[in-house]
Amino acid sequence: MTKKLLFAFLFATRVTRLVAWINRKKVTILCYHSVTKQAGPIPNDIHKLHLGVDSFRDQIDYLQANYQIISLSQFIDARRANLKLPANAAILTFDDGVRNFLTVVAPLLSERKIPATSFIVTGENYTRDNSAANGIWDPEDDENHLTWTDVRHLAELGLEFGSHTCSHLSLPDIPAAEIRNELEGSLNALKSNLDRNSFPLCYPHGRTTESISRLSQEIGYSCGLTSLLGQNDVDADMFALRRTVIASDDDLPTFAARVSGFTRWCNRLTELIVNRVSAEHKTSAVSYEPLLPDKCAPNKTF
Repeated sequence: MTKKLLFAFLFATRVTRLVAWINRKKVTILCYHSVTKQAGPIPNDIHKLHLGVDSFRDQIDYLQANYQIISLSQFIDARRANLKLPANAAILTFDDGVRNFLTVVAPLLSERKIPATSFIVTGENYTRDNSAANGIWDPEDDENHLTWTDVRHLAELGLEFGSHTCSHLSLPDIPAAEIRNELEGSLNALKSNLDRNSFPLCYPHGRTTESISRLSQEIGYSCGLTSLLGQNDVDADMFALRRTVIASDDDLPTFAARVSGFTRWCNRLTELIVNRVSAEHKTSAVSYEPLLPDKCAPNKTF
């Protein structure tokens, strides 16, 4: 509650907008999971990944008023060609291929002509046709996943897709041969179903290592996204891109603070203070931003 009061003060006094202006040349990649029409908190949503549609609509309104929403492919193409991107650029991404991306998110984005990328788990257990064929929201859409029929339909509408691997396993925790199978199998499934050659990768749970990132590039992915908190500048590693994960309990001032980069500043300051104290007491330094996040849940040290 204290944090939300601080965010509300920063929002009301436009300090959040000042921070956004300072960070205007950096690209913010937002990470969502599920957007639901269910009222109230979702049971067992311990990571707060099911955002209410009204909150999502408010966040989109804020982004359209204050940021330039671009596609992930536009960002990748600009980096490859060394082209300048618009100031205050923001990118929308959605993890796990939850089916309400079709029934809740896509209509809102299409209506406003907003680009987004959905990272789908391509294994048969995730993409088999286990949902109603229509595009009308059902509470089960918050648990079910997009089918290939859904994915192809959404791609025709201009929405983009990427890999979340075949099985959503934490890559650093499985054998090297299995890592390769997860990455190659998912990329091949996307190529065969969407008739494209280039796709981005989102590491399951946001976790990667240098060797996994190199392998992803060698296999042919266009970039790799983590859940490490922060924005991306012109020197950002394209296979260790940072994101800002949005939680279901983020009100608009909190959302504005996250998008602006303010929470990243606070986390970095906390890390520096803790490491300084640790050094003075000759103890091991503590990092608030591990290279391998345990899960793709909101990175909310602050």
